[in-house]
Amino acid sequence: MVDEQNSVTVTLDCLVNSSFASKLWSRNSNLWPKQSTGAEPSEKTLGWLDLPYKLSTLAEDFDSLNNQVLADGYSDIVLLGMGGSSMTSLALNELFNESLENGPPYVKSHVVDTVIPATITEIGKKLEPSKTLFFVSSKSGSTIETLSLESHFRYLQNPEIKDSASIRNFIALSDPRTPLSERAQAGEFGKWVSTPEDVGGRFSALSAFGMAPAAAAGLDLTKFAEYSVLMAHRCRSDSTDNPGLALGAFMAANALKGRDKVTLITPKKYFAFAMWVEQLLAESTGKNGKGLIPIVNEPTLNPVHYGNDRQFIIFDPNGDEARNTDRMAKLKSAGHPVFMVKTFTLDIHEIAAEFFRWQFATATASALMGIYPFDQPDVESAKTRAQKYLSEDNSDIKTSDLVETLKAISSNTLPRYVAITAFMPESDALTTAFMKLRAAISAKTGVATTFGYGPRYLHSIGQLYKGGPNNLSVLCFVSGKYDDLHVPNTSYTFGELTRALAAGDFHAMSQNGQYVNQFRLGHKAIEELEYGIHESFK
Repeated sequence: MVDEQNSVTVTLDCLVNSSFASKLWSRNSNLWPKQSTGAEPSEKTLGWLDLPYKLSTLAEDFDSLNNQVLADGYSDIVLLGMGGSSMTSLALNELFNESLENGPPYVKSHVVDTVIPATITEIGKKLEPSKTLFFVSSKSGSTIETLSLESHFRYLQNPEIKDSASIRNFIALSDPRTPLSERAQAGEFGKWVSTPEDVGGRFSALSAFGMAPAAAAGLDLTKFAEYSVLMAHRCRSDSTDNPGLALGAFMAANALKGRDKVTLITPKKYFAFAMWVEQLLAESTGKNGKGLIPIVNEPTLNPVHYGNDRQFIIFDPNGDEARNTDRMAKLKSAGHPVFMVKTFTLDIHEIAAEFFRWQFATATASALMGIYPFDQPDVESAKTRAQKYLSEDNSDIKTSDLVETLKAISSNTLPRYVAITAFMPESDALTTAFMKLRAAISAKTGVATTFGYGPRYLHSIGQLYKGGPNNLSVLCFVSGKYDDLHVPNTSYTFGELTRALAAGDFHAMSQNGQYVNQFRLGHKAIEELEYGIHESFK
């Protein structure tokens, strides 16, 4: 423990003495190794450094957007997107929706980042299409899940028109010269909001990808700008007080000592923000057999059940110092390194500063670990396979016995971690059941677990599963049957797309050497999970 603390101190001192922060701000491309084939070099991906300083202008541009949305009679805003195009909106909705509901007239804000037919149908029943404003968000402009969702919700506007319906209800968020932006410029959308080409999706929280839907929902972008600029200023100094530098040094130094499971502890209200951090760390660092492995939204365990591959980061936005100090002491007494991330105020708008802190820390940690953080070379492999299965109708996968597999895991002492993925309709009850599975695995074996719904995780931690350390057991859950829904103007259904995405990722992970099992759960999925847990972890 003392040795690990010393390594963090030495690492941070080295960053300070080498003027790392100054070099990062000056766009020094020598801080990281060369990018993968076809990826943009770092000098074309560092636009996120400027976003805090551009946000006040963006706030002015979007100043009247919420008033216009209300004046036009919209009752709901729906963001259609995946990964970096949607994760910020998920985090902001979780933080702000309750306060907006208790305020003046407001529009309800939703995020749809799934292609599970039952979920799409359920969401559609809650919306009045003519009073709903849709943001179609895709950096590449060609994300199959996003475009399929767009087709579906356009069709709901007017089933009699096959190609498009009420154009004014759709806003495109995409980079210039993408298929989506070209369609917008051709008149298929009420508006096109141009997004910065020199900012990667997971680094785009403070760009129009995150801020345009936020402004439409009535959030205060001026406050976001103020807090993010303050954090950017703090991250400029070549000193141990640099919050991004300190966090990055902590993560990398511990990972290089074998503690690569970055366990983030947050209040429940920040669970979606934790998922945003998960994507940032996993997709930036999970490649070439390396990676920071983010463990987020994990059931609380007794510190003795945590393995010695853990490092802990406690995020305290509420000033809950007494409770977190006690938690930190217990973790430290069990021999685990712990870092406390404190906000400077209790204002939830300071989340904008945290977006920047974590981005700066991720760029820093990547440099220390010898990883290029601005590409995602293994994401495309699953996409390519999914397209293949979709066209060939060859997406069926051999399934395993759940109890038999869980019993094998419960007796396994290998230094691996367990990833649980679920291409199933998301619900609180099902999530709770999967959390019980996570807790049972970790309590019995001491290994860390991750969890994500598909296809969301494909655009997040999925890069790590395919490109990161080859020490992973994957439990992939799919529904026994999907209540299907045709995707308008295509030859496939949402159920077929779901199966193809699951199969594509299953095979991509298997090909990369991960140990993968798939399970089909029927209409009593929760009971099946609980039975598996009971029989396997007695």
